[in-house]
Amino acid sequence: MSACASPTLVPPGPRVVAELTPDGVRLEEGGRPVLFYRSRPEPEREPWRVHYVHPLHSVGGAILTEDAPADHVHHRGVFWAWRRILVDGVQAGDGWVGRDLVLEVGAPAVAEHPDGSARIDVHVLWKVPIDGRAEAVVEEYSTIQAFPVLQGRRRIEFEVRLRGLHAGVAIAGTDDEKGYGGASIRFGHSERISMRGDGRDLRATSAALEAGEVVEFLWPSIAPPWPARVEATCSIDGRAWTLWVLRQEASMQNCAFPGRVPLELRTDSFTVVRLVLDIG
Repeated sequence: MSACASPTLVPPGPRVVAELTPDGVRLEEGGRPVLFYRSRPEPEREPWRVHYVHPLHSVGGAILTEDAPADHVHHRGVFWAWRRILVDGVQAGDGWVGRDLVLEVGAPAVAEHPDGSARIDVHVLWKVPIDGRAEAVVEEYSTIQAFPVLQGRRRIEFEVRLRGLHAGVAIAGTDDEKGYGGASIRFGHSERISMRGDGRDLRATSAALEAGEVVEFLWPSIAPPWPARVEATCSIDGRAWTLWVLRQEASMQNCAFPGRVPLELRTDSFTVVRLVLDIG
């Protein structure tokens, strides 16, 4: 009899898998949908309605996001867009509603990792009209990484890296007390949301507010599979960003960076915007 024992086959753990489609990337776990990233517009839809996530699913399978709701047709799942794209101090485009902006979205790349997560990587050029022609003014590298369910919850990380392609290119939110623009989530049932920031109750206001490092969105009046809680954190270049525009009506929730005052994008390095969602 051989002294060498047969190797033990260890069953694989939970895994998120990625499937490339003609218009984006679908992530699933155990045959159940996690999210869809759209890299090409749907037929007969606006050409700017690309480069966002919808649907985003709860662990129980509920669709958490809305795309093109009647009240704000430009809202689109989980998206990142700025109301003002400025060149030399003059507004050249509006990414929020797709005005005077072309997103040249490269072919997404996907990878599945040993920890069971799956990641989408995409390169995007922002083009705005300058002197009668579309000129690339911002280079973006973005990643979306979804992790397997652990103790009933799933973590999804969005990272958006932005670099100006020449000096004088800036991004900003609206020029008002809201200053909205940046990483945003259009949840379903937003009129039934309760919110907490760092453990304290929050109430939506007309202006942006200091919400804390961890913002919790809760739907106590809705039964499963809708989640009991979604936690969101936002950071800029590795530092927590706590200014949010929050709504308890049919609207979006927005990590309002940089807010009302324009931020000139660096040309020699990237400004990094991160949004992390912990979903039940």
